[in-house]
Formats: sequence, C-alpha cells, structure tokens
Amino acid sequence: MATARPFAYNIGPGITGTDQVGFLAVGTPTDGFATTGLEWWNGPDEDLGYVIAQSVPGDTQPTEIPGVFASVGFFRSDALTNPSFINIANAVAGPSGPFNTANAATSWLYDNGYWTSYPEGIAGSLVFNGTNQSLSLSPGVTFGAGAFTVEGWFFNTLNFTTRGILGSPVTSPTGCLNLYFANNTTITSDRNGGGGSFSYTMGSAITTNAWHYLIYNRNANGVTAVYIDGIRCTATSSDTLNYNTSTDTVSRYYGGFWPGYWTNMRLTVGTAVYNSSSLTQSNPTAPLTVLANTKYLMLGAAVTTDSSGIQTVTNNNGVTQSSVLVPF
Repeated sequence: MATARPFAYNIGPGITGTDQVGFLAVGTPTDGFATTGLEWWNGPDEDLGYVIAQSVPGDTQPTEIPGVFASVGFFRSDALTNPSFINIANAVAGPSGPFNTANAATSWLYDNGYWTSYPEGIAGSLVFNGTNQSLSLSPGVTFGAGAFTVEGWFFNTLNFTTRGILGSPVTSPTGCLNLYFANNTTITSDRNGGGGSFSYTMGSAITTNAWHYLIYNRNANGVTAVYIDGIRCTATSSDTLNYNTSTDTVSRYYGGFWPGYWTNMRLTVGTAVYNSSSLTQSNPTAPLTVLANTKYLMLGAAVTTDSSGIQTVTNNNGVTQSSVLVPF
C-alpha cells in the first residue's frame, strides 16, 4: 500500500494529530478534516522517493510541479536512498547548499520552513553546552493556573546540580514557571520572582550519560507529579499557583544551564496529557505530535524549528543539532 500524508495550508494554531512546519499542517487530524475548516490534499506516494514540501504563494490548490503557484508545492527524489534525497535537497536549497549528509539537509529544510518525509528529519537531538547556550521562545508559554504537561527525552553529560529545563534567565518578571534539576534525585519548580516552589524527589538517582524520559504533569485539580522513565516521584504536590507570565527559555533558568541533549520536548497547556494520580506512565512513541493546546514541540531535527508553529525560536550562543538519537 502506498504511503502518503494529508497536507493543508494552515496559518492558524497547530492542529491535533498533525505536525506543523511553517504554514504546513502535515498528517491526519485526530478531530477529523471537516472540523478544521481547511482544504486538505493527500500528498504524493512517499514509497517512490522522499518528499520535500513547502508553502508557496498563490491559489488554494497544491501541486507536485515545482514553480507552479499553489498553497503547497512538492518535490520528490527519484529513490529512497540517501544520495537521492541529498540531491533533491541540494536542488531545492540552491546556493544555500550543497549538503554532504542527509542530516545536514534535513536540518536546513526544517530551519527554512520545509517538511520532508526523510525519516531523520524527526529523529535528531539538540545539544547544549551547560554554560551559556539556550533557546529563547517568543511569545513563550504562559502555563497559567490550570492543567499542563512538560515532557521529552534528555541526556545529561555532566551533572544534575542546578540544571535548567525551562524558565526565565533572570528573576524577573514575576510569575513565570521555572523547572530545573536541583540534583540527581530532585526536580524543582518555582514561580519566578516568588510565590511558591515545589520539589519532586525520585526514588533513585538519575544517571548521567544515558537517555531518560521526563514527564512533569499537573492535573486540572492541581495534583502535580514528575515521572522519570515512567516512574512517579515519591510524593505528588498540590500546586494551584498561577504562572501568569511567559516562560521564554529552554535549557536554562535563572540558576543554571543544561549540559547535554534534548529531543521531542513538548509543552501542552490547558489540558494534561497524563494523570498525575497514576503511579506509572508509559513513555510515548516518538516522534511526538502536536496535541490540542500544544504550545511548543521540539523534535530535534533543527535548532530553531517549533513544530507546533507557535513559537519563534532564537538560538543563543550556538546550540547545535546532532544526529545522536534516542534508542526508541
């Protein structure tokens, strides 16, 4: 059976069940086509060669023919091989190439608003040096007083002492959410500038130089928990604080930076992806997708791409993209 995905030109919020890259919604919405109010087109057969897609100015009809005005334009390699994919990526990129590896090609494509079916496009990671590198998000994420979830895979190459996950680089403005590792057993959240903090202690130490999955989840009633590799912290908290200003930094908070890798980081606000009352959780299957109320989705293919389509991401001090993968 041929493999193809639906595409739509979407300038609005990310659509549940799809990946948002630039103005492209890619995939099958879980709430159905009709409720999105968009025109959808089933993309070309990906089994014949890797696909590169971009939004282009013009009418509302997508096309596979390069150079024709349309809402979505498609390019396809002539075979499912790395050299073939690199060749078509170089043709698309023009003077911005040439690329010598498929990973370099996918990184450039995602950074520049293209989507590709090439599998490494969703399977890299971002590397932070632990001393001065971070990502800035605009408009950022206001977690508010209700349900939310922060999740993703991490790999620490140094230690867990005051290592930032999310937050503000300074102690003002008052009100945003900071989330960080206090040490190798404790994850702490606080309300920037004062108002309250919570510590979540794990039953065993978290190891460095290994991949782990983090879930930080608050139910609508305020029951909040942290899970590492599906195991809940020793006690939940009742966190009803209102985080009423924007969290705008990834891999840093006011007290420290992250050393190592992150990938498939997803921030969901307004609904909880998990239930903090459960003792265990199952790690999701990668790649993560845009859910209802997803405010940021970092898939690790490119440094400044937010696959939710909401954040403008700025690279501070040379965060890099890596082909190092989670052993999914």
